[in-house]
Amino acid sequence: MRKGHRKPGVHARIALQQFKKVFLIQVVSMIVIAGVSLSYSVSAAYSSFCGGMIFLLPSYVFAWRALIAKQAKNTPGAVIAQLYTSEIWKMGLSIALFSAVFILIQPLNPFSLFSTYIWLQLVGFVAQLKLNNRFLKL
Repeated sequence: MRKGHRKPGVHARIALQQFKKVFLIQVVSMIVIAGVSLSYSVSAAYSSFCGGMIFLLPSYVFAWRALIAKQAKNTPGAVIAQLYTSEIWKMGLSIALFSAVFILIQPLNPFSLFSTYIWLQLVGFVAQLKLNNRFLKL
């Protein structure tokens, strides 16, 4: 095998499978919220869609950088550094997307935007708890 093209480890594969399940749940949730918001107004619907995309795109980038893209070294320090840099990229992309939406999209329904963003965070948290059977025993 060429250097840098190693197969992900067992834990990374499990984490990636869980991420795919949670991501799919969040995408479906975003589409349902945007559809329900469409009955209110078109502005609310695309604001909800934008709020969902502002949440989902950085989450996908984080998962790709942390779980799929492999660094040269697989030492614990390198893995932690990769997680920190992935989180910094996620925060920066979220800030850039929020700024772009507020500058470029008019009219915008801020309630729909933020409520969808927060709802997807809550859905992700609950889905992670349900998928991780260790927490069901609490």
